[in-house]
Order: sequence, then structure tokens, then C-alpha cells
Amino acid sequence: MRLMKMTWLQAEAYFKEKDLVILGTGSTECHGRHLCLGTDSLVPGRILELVEEKRPDLMIAPFVPYGVCDDLTGFAGSISLGPDVFYSVMKKITGRLYECGARRFAVVNGHGGNIAVLERVGVELDRMGARFALLNWWKLAGEINPAWAGGHGGGQETAACLAVDEALVDRQALAGKMLVNDCGDSLPTTGFDFIDYRGVHVEMPRDVDRYAGNGWIGPDDPAGATAEWGREMLAATADFIAGFLGELERMPLPERKV
Repeated sequence: MRLMKMTWLQAEAYFKEKDLVILGTGSTECHGRHLCLGTDSLVPGRILELVEEKRPDLMIAPFVPYGVCDDLTGFAGSISLGPDVFYSVMKKITGRLYECGARRFAVVNGHGGNIAVLERVGVELDRMGARFALLNWWKLAGEINPAWAGGHGGGQETAACLAVDEALVDRQALAGKMLVNDCGDSLPTTGFDFIDYRGVHVEMPRDVDRYAGNGWIGPDDPAGATAEWGREMLAATADFIAGFLGELERMPLPERKV
């Protein structure tokens, strides 16, 4: 059930019976020349729809489509709240839901840049005697089936977008190769914010347009993505989340510290 479609009386009645709320977070940012800016929001949004089909008795709060992506603002259309504003937004949302009676929070997240802030919010809720589960869909999918793992704007996310709506993927742009700038002959770029030195990955944060010229990077070539892959992956991820939510409902609450 969607909080946006409930009256305040229905919301009040829900919190008298249940204390679990599902939230969705994503971003609006570059995902290569072939994927739309809303990839990190549209995909987890679809997963939430699949979860809702399995657990229509649980409350789903309105989706937050903006996140932390300062390093991607070199690409047109990317909008970042930055960590401070994103923290304030999530703190306000979860805080108000806590006041209403929520004590168990499950966040289906679509963007890696949001993780640090969401972890901070989660620790603070734990101190308040609540449970907070962070469900990063792309990480879950890669563990459910390692063949589904991928990078930013690569095959994994492209397959997911094809499953949501094939019109979201520019197939002509899929022909373009990954454009990666290394930091030197002996310092190749190996992924988001990472370079390789003597076989060891060293983190080097910088704007993405400095090292990934077309906006995607990863070992999974998007040209190999299919809608079938995406549908199977999203369905399996939603099944996992739905099952986990049942465990979260039964999990004892931590002792309040503050």
C-alpha cells in the first residue's frame, strides 16, 4: 500500500497494527549515453512494485528520486542534493515516520552515492530503538547471481532498464565503447574512483567525467544486456526482498540508547 494514496486516518490505523515502512531512494544522474538519467530511481521503483504485489499489506513511502552524485554533475541533467541536504531529507522523513509509529525501516536504494548517508541515518535510528535495513538492489542482485553483477551504466543496469521499459535504452548508443582515461601507463582506471597500482586497487576520488568520458564504467558491457535478463534479475531481487521483510517484521527491536 502506498502512503501517498492513504488518508491520515488510514495511516493512523496502519501504525496501530504494523511498524514497518518501506522507502525507496535513487538519483537523477548520468548513466552513459545509452541510459536515462533516472535509471537509479526507475529500477528500484519497479522492484518496489514487484514487492508490493507480494506484500500489499506493507506501507511504501513516496520515492526520493534525488541523491548524492556530486561527482557526476559534469554531465548535463545530473542533479545532486549533496550529502548534507540528502541527510537532512532522509533524517526528516524517517524521523517523522518514527513519530507516527514506525520502528522498522527498509530502504530499497538504487544509487551507491547514497550509501554513506543512509548508513548514518540507520545508525541513528538504531540508537532510537528502531531497525534499519539498507537494500542496495544492484549488490543484492549480484550476490543472488554473480552473473548479474556489474558496474555503473553497464550490462546489469541496462538489462534492468530494458525490463522496466525498453524505450529507456538508446540502442544506437550501445555501440559506443567505454571511454576510460587512465592516470598513467602504470596506473589504469579500474572502476568508479579506483586505479590499479601493482595489482592493488587504490581509491582516487574525482569527477567521473575525468575518467569515464561517456558516463558508464564497468566490466559488464551494456551491449550484452537483454530484457529477459533484466526481468529475471528484478523478479529474483524482489522475491528476496519480500522474504527478508518477513524476517524484519519478526526481528526483535534493539534497546533504545537515546
